Amino acid sequence: MRILRCRKNASLGSGNVDRDIMIARLDAAVNAAKLIHRGHRRQVNLIAWGFACALVAAFAPAAWSADCKPSHFRPPFFVTTMGPCSFDWAALSFQGEPEQQARCLMRGMDKSRNLAPTLESLPPALEQRVGRDDGLPNRDTLSGYLSKLNLEWDFAAHLWEPVSQANDNDPDAPMARYFVIHDTSGPNYGRRPFPADINGEAIFNKLAEFRCDDGWGKAHVVINRSGDMLLSHELSIPWRETRFEQAANFAGTLKGLFLHVELIQPRKSAGRGRGNDALAPDPGFTAAQYDRLALVYVIASVRAGRWLIPAFHAALDADVTNGHDDPLNFNVDNFADSIDRVVGALQGPDQKQADRQ
Repeated sequence: MRILRCRKNASLGSGNVDRDIMIARLDAAVNAAKLIHRGHRRQVNLIAWGFACALVAAFAPAAWSADCKPSHFRPPFFVTTMGPCSFDWAALSFQGEPEQQARCLMRGMDKSRNLAPTLESLPPALEQRVGRDDGLPNRDTLSGYLSKLNLEWDFAAHLWEPVSQANDNDPDAPMARYFVIHDTSGPNYGRRPFPADINGEAIFNKLAEFRCDDGWGKAHVVINRSGDMLLSHELSIPWRETRFEQAANFAGTLKGLFLHVELIQPRKSAGRGRGNDALAPDPGFTAAQYDRLALVYVIASVRAGRWLIPAFHAALDADVTNGHDDPLNFNVDNFADSIDRVVGALQGPDQKQADRQ
């Protein structure tokens, strides 16, 4: 017989229901079930615990949740520059045409831990798309494709909804323009070598580690090494993950202008000093991750009505104290190839023939 487990020692949340009251309700539910179902002890215990779990869940939906909201006060901070890509606060945009912005924003850290130079060019899959509203896949076709991938509820169901808007979903503000790529910078192996199979190791594919039932997930989407995805925030929900967005200078106006995707990537320490996470595997990401990242990019762009401008977390926070270095060892060409593959899978024979001419 399958045994249902309800963990009495699980986190009971920090809502309006006190922990002691929750435990009292749990015990009362167990006792009530035992009084009702006398006789077979094994069956009674199973029913009692099931009854208890259901009752507690009814009183406190967050009873077994993972809370991710910071527990300490974070004082406001200010940026002193508009970043290496010259953000224009009035226009809610970085400087230059969309492809110029992408070349500036899609650069990470070099070996000296400084921001790498602006890209000289973009792969055609990005150069010919970013910022434009043509060539977007049909919503119905994309919906059917997502259904075949068993992604109906998280992604296909929302295709006809817009993405988030700036200024915390102000209806008069522009929709999200930037698609920010991150890596999780962990698990951290310290000075130990990476396992031989970092892509197959369970620890690198545990999306449950990033689940936040209190609504404080780090990014909109998290993608593991196998290409599985966790939707932490629906793409219509405004969210800020970089310190640049959170700066007090902007008074919250950037919230909703950026969409965020985290790629799971293990790290290890460099040098003999204090522990750090400066070293990443090379290649940094799997083909499955690039393919899923491209799919999320296509979904977000379709919902925004134009191809979003990709950006790296490192470029956004380059001039910010305690900024980040991610994503490390990201291959822009691999990402562009994956975009082409996703778009190709969504095209009918007639459209493919037209593209060849």
